Amino acid sequence: MMLLFAEIGLDAARFAAMAPELRTEAVLLAMERGKSATEVARAVGSTASEIRQIASATYLFQLSTDRTIPADVEEERPKHTGGRPSGTGTAFKILDLLTEAGDNGLAANSESLAKTLSVSERQVQRAMNRLLGEDFIVRLKAPSGKSPAVWTITADGRSVRDEVAARQGR
Repeated sequence: MMLLFAEIGLDAARFAAMAPELRTEAVLLAMERGKSATEVARAVGSTASEIRQIASATYLFQLSTDRTIPADVEEERPKHTGGRPSGTGTAFKILDLLTEAGDNGLAANSESLAKTLSVSERQVQRAMNRLLGEDFIVRLKAPSGKSPAVWTITADGRSVRDEVAARQGR
């Protein structure tokens, strides 16, 4: 299987040696490039159901306090002004939705949020990880069965959202 502009070869041994979160990213990249779960499975010596499971895995990362963003990924990240969401990025839009949802929270997964916000699931996952890392949101209820997780905004998240909304005159 070739990834990233068809320049990186990935075989079963390399795939097996990868950290779980990197395997998920590799599968997502391959699928974004049009590969089916069956094609990915064949390339890495796995089954299609295992590949679908790997693709749907989510990981929480401790975000670095270093706010510098390399120029080549700047456009994919939520826009910042002084360390705060700018009001145009996915992170602010998520805070906005959670504010509207109120104290009972919002039942949502990355797919439903991506559709609602008209962005990619990866953008939603990055924004959610960032918001979780900064304690701007919390999960009230873990996902179970077909029920998605329930999320709510924290007091810090609400103050950031209100500050940004005020800057925008909303």
